[in-house]
This record gives sequence, structure tokens and C-alpha cells, in this order.
Amino acid sequence: MLTSLLPGFRHLRTPFALGVLCAFQIWILFGDYVPSRSEAQGFVERIYTLGDVAGRAAVTAAISFLLYMVGDIVRLSSIQMTKILSRLRILRVAPHRFSTLSAQSKAALFDFASTAFEARKSTATDDDFRTLREKIVREFTEIRMRLIANHLDVYLEHDRFDAEADFRMNVGFYSMSLWPILAWSWTPWTLLGMIASVILFGNGLKARREANEILVQAILSGIAESRTHAEEVNQDYSTSSNVRISRTRTR
Repeated sequence: MLTSLLPGFRHLRTPFALGVLCAFQIWILFGDYVPSRSEAQGFVERIYTLGDVAGRAAVTAAISFLLYMVGDIVRLSSIQMTKILSRLRILRVAPHRFSTLSAQSKAALFDFASTAFEARKSTATDDDFRTLREKIVREFTEIRMRLIANHLDVYLEHDRFDAEADFRMNVGFYSMSLWPILAWSWTPWTLLGMIASVILFGNGLKARREANEILVQAILSGIAESRTHAEEVNQDYSTSSNVRISRTRTR
């Protein structure tokens, strides 16, 4: 029973943590503008009254639900975060460190993509191999669904790393704005906390690469079939069967 509940808890954790993180930052910035119970009037006073009627347990549950909703709305995927960092020109510092695929996975998928052209002895270049590799990477969501249906144990291992990556990357990303807010409201020394956010984000990227490594190995071992690779193999080309593949070993 615990095994079946854990994936659900993992996916609840990230939105709730983000909701708390965002609410805390808003409270630091605008908390002084919220009237106290004795000063409240109108709608704010009615909220305090509603809390008395419903009780603390109901208020806590309602606030938790709102925090979860906020966190689920602001949660970003690794692709969205990478695009934001790219627009901020942060990726230029060390682009390889922000990749969601390890060097080993890239090389393995590159070789796997080349087999599609070798199977039908078609002319192809390294650019063709890389294009097919990118298509296989975009197919990862479908691969996950196939693992759920046919290899649940492999999917659960992937999901563990995927949930850890989602949590660490999002919390690391959104906490980066927390430290400047604290520095402005309290002391500049809190800017040192950005180091922790960067480390947490980096750990999330590492977990993302490990999660994708499981998908890559599932494809290479034949546990899950890549649709785009199979389509490439079965394409009917009029090229001669003796045409030589143009290929270099550079990645």
C-alpha cells in the first residue's frame, strides 16, 4: 500500500512547496499591508469571522489547498526553465551543465539513431543522426506511458528520479528570488542563500539526467520501442542498397 501511495505523495510535494515558497515571499513584501484582526474591516473582517466559524482545522485545510493550487499553477517543466535561463543568457556560461541528457546518454542515442539508417543502408550524415536523436528525446513522454502499461517497475524507478528532479529544480529556481527579497527587507548577508538555490537546482538537473538515463536504457534494451526510430527504419527510400553512409565520430 505504501508503494502505491508514494508516487502520489511525490507529485503533491512539489506544488505545495512552491505554493508555500511563493506565499512566503509575498508575505515578506506585502505583509505589512494586511490589517490585523482588530484593524480589519469589510471583506478582510469577514474572512477573520469565517475562520472563527469554520475552526482552525478547516482554515488550515483551505489554506493548504490554496497553496497547492498556486504551486501547481506556477510549476515549470525543465524545458520551460531552460528556455527562461537561455533568454537570460545564463546558459552561455556552461551550456553542457544545463543539459537534461548526460554525455553517455547523448552518445548512446546518437549510435542508436544511426542504426535506423544503417538498417536500410541509406545515405545519412551526423546531422541526420542528431535530428533523429532529438525526435527520440521528444518522444520520452510516450515512452513513459508505455512503461506504465508494460513495465511498471521500470517506470516507478524512473518516476522516483523524475519527481526528485521536479522538486529540486522548481524549489531551487523559485527560491532564487527569495534571497534578494530577504536582503532588501532584512540583511544583505541573506544573498549567500543563492548558493544553496544554485546547488539545489544543479542537484535537480542531475536527477533529471538520471531519470532520462532510465528511459534511454529502456529504449536501447528494447523494453520500450521508439516510434520515431521504427518509422525511420521502415521508410521506403529509392536509394541503392549499396549506398555508403557518410558518418564521422564527432558528437
